[in-house]
Amino acid sequence: MSDFVTALVAFAGVVAGGYFNNFIGEDYRRFRDGQALAGALAGELKSHGTAIPTLKTTLENLLSRLEGPNGSLQVVQRDFESANSPVFDANVGRIGLLGPQLAEEVAYVYEAIRAFRMTTKTLAKFAHEVEPAHSAMMLRNALQLVENADKRGTDLVVALRAFAIERYRFPWSR
Repeated sequence: MSDFVTALVAFAGVVAGGYFNNFIGEDYRRFRDGQALAGALAGELKSHGTAIPTLKTTLENLLSRLEGPNGSLQVVQRDFESANSPVFDANVGRIGLLGPQLAEEVAYVYEAIRAFRMTTKTLAKFAHEVEPAHSAMMLRNALQLVENADKRGTDLVVALRAFAIERYRFPWSR
């Protein structure tokens, strides 16, 4: 009987150890994937952020020209491919690896970027067909989107970098 109990205890230990190892291993892999994603998104957002001063100046100049004495916006109509965010686009289904707060901020900032791109593309395509007041409203909207993305994006890059270098902690110690 004692051989049976010993074998049962050994078997239970192996099963428990395997389960524990599998659970912790998967948690660690997800954590490392989240860290890599955070680092990549921080880099992409930092790259996008370098254009913000130029974008603000350009939008403000266009707006002052539009609201000036001539009140017109000369836009050369071109069909162009809008800029993209390849890291975000390839990993949109994985932002949950960052946790709920970072995922929310990432979604907000990238949605502001997308809305800015759509607004400026629409303005470039239809500026010659709409009233100057409508074009001015679209420029103010684009400027507000840039400012919102800049404000929250700057803090987000810092938070993503912090997450990317964070040390792994076991699930029960969080």
